[in-house]
Amino acid sequence: MQPVGRLFLHGGFGPAHPPLDPVLVMQKSRSVYARLHTPQQGTALFLLCWAAYAAAYVGRYNYSALMGAMTAEGVLTLQAAGAVSTGYFLCYAAGQVISGFACQRWSPYRMIFAGLALSGLCNLGMAALPPALMPVLWAANGLFQAMVWPPIVRLFAECMPLDQQKGACININSTTPAGTLASYALCALLLALTGWRTAFTASALVLLVMAGVWAAATGPLRRAAPARPLETPRTPDPEHTVRPQGGGLGVLLGAGLLGLAVPVILHGALKDGVTSWVPTMVQANFAVSPALSAAVSMVLPLVNLTGAYLAGWLDRRWLHNELKTCAVLFGAATAALALLPLAVGRSLPLALALLAVTTAAMLGINTLFINVIPVRAGRSGGAAALSGLLNAVTYVGAAAATWGVGAAADSWGWGAVFALWLAMAVVSLITVLLCAGRWARFTAAQEEV
Repeated sequence: MQPVGRLFLHGGFGPAHPPLDPVLVMQKSRSVYARLHTPQQGTALFLLCWAAYAAAYVGRYNYSALMGAMTAEGVLTLQAAGAVSTGYFLCYAAGQVISGFACQRWSPYRMIFAGLALSGLCNLGMAALPPALMPVLWAANGLFQAMVWPPIVRLFAECMPLDQQKGACININSTTPAGTLASYALCALLLALTGWRTAFTASALVLLVMAGVWAAATGPLRRAAPARPLETPRTPDPEHTVRPQGGGLGVLLGAGLLGLAVPVILHGALKDGVTSWVPTMVQANFAVSPALSAAVSMVLPLVNLTGAYLAGWLDRRWLHNELKTCAVLFGAATAALALLPLAVGRSLPLALALLAVTTAAMLGINTLFINVIPVRAGRSGGAAALSGLLNAVTYVGAAAATWGVGAAADSWGWGAVFALWLAMAVVSLITVLLCAGRWARFTAAQEEV
């Protein structure tokens, strides 16, 4: 199967969500939902899931948009602001694992409602409670935000009409630019009119209202496709049991590709580390207001999706090797980050263009690392486990970067941050080039299995 085909089968070209295997979810659930009968019901389920996940983004990325205003007022130092983001990323990664197991046993409808409502309360706490509690509140927000995506996967796997299933899995990715833009626009407007506390309050209202809409509007769908106990399948004859030839992780390690952990971690650091700090960096280096810095940062989500499309096109048409494609994208990011110090303080449009190249390249790399490579490496089993592991490693990089950037900016200034970003891109570029030949031999062998 060509890489683009694999991309569409495993979530599309949008920003990578924490991947779960719908078949695995169904097999391990204590109950299974009936499938909806009509296209209208499938469309209703998709639209409600889309709205819920887009609303979740409003209560997730608002902190990045508001961080510059809070550090400018002295509410948080740059290092403390980075630590708050780090706690979020770590808890969000852990929450994905916990929610993935929990939604196999609990109602996904209730989990989504609880995730939205509890995230809304955390956002209210950010507005009303003392700043000393922000690290705890935002870490808890990471756990509650992680309660939304795995249940959506289960609902798509079990309830969505089969002819609408693939389209739903692809189109749900549009929540990322929509939710991110909504979050940045709301924060920019309220920063200009009032302040960051009001922006957190408004984000909380979005989440709480969406939780209420979800509870009310999903009632007909729950009645149309109720859960029923899952019968334990009869144990097959051992002689006719197909045994996997090894888990995806074991096969990948056996191929000598452990070095991929380095670019996986570093691309996560660049993808989320750069995005999280753009509003603060713009405000600090171009002497603009917090509202304007949040507004100009809205450019990045509009551009980022091009990275995923470009990655698929390069791999399908020219390179036919995921790691060579990653190398091209890391090379583009390296060039952009090398030029960034020359643009900062001189040209805001040029600086934003260079940052957009970097984040778009990282999104394309993320699509390959989290969706495509696990599918190929785990052809004989273990793709979901490998994808989840790589995604967790990505969040480790994101967590380290959000804290490290704040510490570096506090101690040595933004020039040190730009040098750090450039070094991460260069190391990643070298590593994927070193692994590309071995990856080509490994995938050729997999094709023969």
